[in-house]
Amino acid sequence: MLKTSIAPDGKEYPLPTAEENEKERLILEQITKEQRALGRKIVAVQGLGFVGCVMATVVADAEDSNGKPVYYVHGHQRASARSYWKVPMINTGVPPVSSSDEEVPQIFHRCVVEKKNFRATSEDFVYTLVDVVVVDIQLDATKPAFGEAEKGYCDLSAFREGIRTLGSHIRPDCLVLVETTVPPGTCEKVVKPILEEEFIKRGIDIVKNPPLVAHSYERVMPGEHYVASIRDFWRVFSGVNEKSIELCREFLTNVLNVEQYPLTQLDHTNASELSKVMENSYRATNIALTLEWAKFAEQIGVDLFKVRDAIRKRKGTHDNLLRPSLGVGGYCLTKDPVLANWAMGALFGLEGSLDVAIRSVNINDTMPLHTIELIKKVYPELRNLKVAVLGVSYLENLGDTRHSPSKTLVEFLRKDFALVKTHDPYVEAWPELEESVVEREYDAVLPEADVVVFAVGHDQYRKLKPEFVVSSTGKKPLIVDCSNLLNDDTIAAYKALGCKVKGVGKGHI
Repeated sequence: MLKTSIAPDGKEYPLPTAEENEKERLILEQITKEQRALGRKIVAVQGLGFVGCVMATVVADAEDSNGKPVYYVHGHQRASARSYWKVPMINTGVPPVSSSDEEVPQIFHRCVVEKKNFRATSEDFVYTLVDVVVVDIQLDATKPAFGEAEKGYCDLSAFREGIRTLGSHIRPDCLVLVETTVPPGTCEKVVKPILEEEFIKRGIDIVKNPPLVAHSYERVMPGEHYVASIRDFWRVFSGVNEKSIELCREFLTNVLNVEQYPLTQLDHTNASELSKVMENSYRATNIALTLEWAKFAEQIGVDLFKVRDAIRKRKGTHDNLLRPSLGVGGYCLTKDPVLANWAMGALFGLEGSLDVAIRSVNINDTMPLHTIELIKKVYPELRNLKVAVLGVSYLENLGDTRHSPSKTLVEFLRKDFALVKTHDPYVEAWPELEESVVEREYDAVLPEADVVVFAVGHDQYRKLKPEFVVSSTGKKPLIVDCSNLLNDDTIAAYKALGCKVKGVGKGHI
């Protein structure tokens, strides 16, 4: 078993020993005692991933009318080889995530170094000390067959384990606020029963002290407005009982900008949970629709993006029309319809399925194959074709590779024996495709490339001059635009240099 945790930058952090854990418990007790003496409530954030770590800083940054912190925040991350490195990194005031949002490093430094009211730990004992736990455990959908999301399911075992840890530690008056996107029915049918079971084991009367469980989903967008998408955005919430609702409303009101973005309370947690997965299923379906029209536009010589701009001028009904691209990635649109579809049978015992939503996931999951079709129009034989893929994150201007469509693109190109190199200015490591080295310099991927794929619309790629790209390859490469990155003038410049250009939805080229 690994005794160290390796950060994306390659730095190794030793996992804590039993003796170190014992010392850590004393530190946690002392910090909590000091913070309570200052009149602050204590919050733990369970899981310091892309949502949890920034949510923790937003909570720590919240101030009362006198400009004093309302809460002290303990961030908790398990001492695993995969992710423990986040704990020591955060405790230096450095965020464990990469983003184009300048506020991310600022808020981490402010809360950890200046205010000193946010600290990370790997010790479960921390849950005995807190008033609120915000649950941000990663919960994914498993899709066992590519392009067949209807076979997908949700493995709740790790999530259940995390909730059981809370049940065996928290005080009965501690609010458990589930922020993780979960299948509808999870708070009522999974979280609450587990907490009740653990409370009974500890001799807690669950009639007098029923578990306090609430659900409030985030709408985080880890790009240039990463922090604001948590703090300055609308929230939907509910709870399993009136006390849970009351405590959740108080907490969210203290932490978020509810004056400009009022809270929306739903009747119960089933409704709140369904709201999140339906919201993202709508967006997934919107995108899937545009791919069909992109293929149509390509065949009849139409620029779909100009058509889309024309449609979006109809405000209030059509201005939210999304766009096709290399594909759909990230932690929400790829899985949320699957979670909901699975919950119908697994948690509620219902027959039927969410056919439109699931069909949309299948279209989006297989969307990268369309880019390969575009390449094959120029190079029918991919064997030994040298391809430079620019961008491996799932969204522009951030370093999140979870469910990135670039992974599908690279894997299928390599199945046809293409020689693929990848580049991304935000990504230090690609854990989902560890065998692929992600370069940070253009001279490591562009020389001798037969094809240059603009897979992600990073701002840095928008600034690339066609003359630089062509001279760097030493050829006249095929240019493939997957993100509406190239305007007509740039396309014309590439063509003037002797390049062929293709683009998703760009039939006018």
